Amino acid sequence: MYIDVPTNTDLVLDDEKEITVVAAAALKTFTDAVLVFTAVAGVYTIASAGIGTMFDDVGDQIIVRGSIDAGVADNDGVYTVKSTSADAIVVNEPVVNATSDAAAQVDEFDTFILHPTKRTGQICAYIKAAGTPASFEVSFVPGGYWASKIEKGLPVMQGAGILNKQYLIQVETAPYLQTEEETLTGTVDKKGTLLMRVFPKASEALTVLISVGLVQLA
Repeated sequence: MYIDVPTNTDLVLDDEKEITVVAAAALKTFTDAVLVFTAVAGVYTIASAGIGTMFDDVGDQIIVRGSIDAGVADNDGVYTVKSTSADAIVVNEPVVNATSDAAAQVDEFDTFILHPTKRTGQICAYIKAAGTPASFEVSFVPGGYWASKIEKGLPVMQGAGILNKQYLIQVETAPYLQTEEETLTGTVDKKGTLLMRVFPKASEALTVLISVGLVQLA
């Protein structure tokens, strides 16, 4: 799901600022299951017993790992749930007709909406991890400008972390600044934001409690 981080924390020389953070939502995981991918007339489906019961909310954001069908296709990547039935989900993003060779993993993930207002290079995402027991990874959604990074399959991770730690990730805005106008949550528009995804680490359910804030140099 999308989580808005509305408060910019602007650091001013010789001044103290409190970092305002927003917590992630509880995340669901679906593991050790063979996945069947079908693409029929523009409808993209991922099927496995109980998967639609697990991810039953339209708009759920999921990451698929371990979906390789040797010599046929690799459907690993990130998807958005369009509709569900008990044992299948229809997703917005294309899939290739295939069946995973072995048990795969599907995890829900959160996307934090950051609102930068400063020049490139003056922006840091602050991440606080608490709880047990898993690790997490962080990836920013590529933007629409010429500097944007092309994303195929699994996303490139800009950082990773473990429980009971705090992190800062400094990013350049150009590769990740969103250019499309789209309502993400409530009245929050996608254009002009940075979208930071927090994933469970592969083969681990994410029960870590994640909080995120935006830190900028004023």
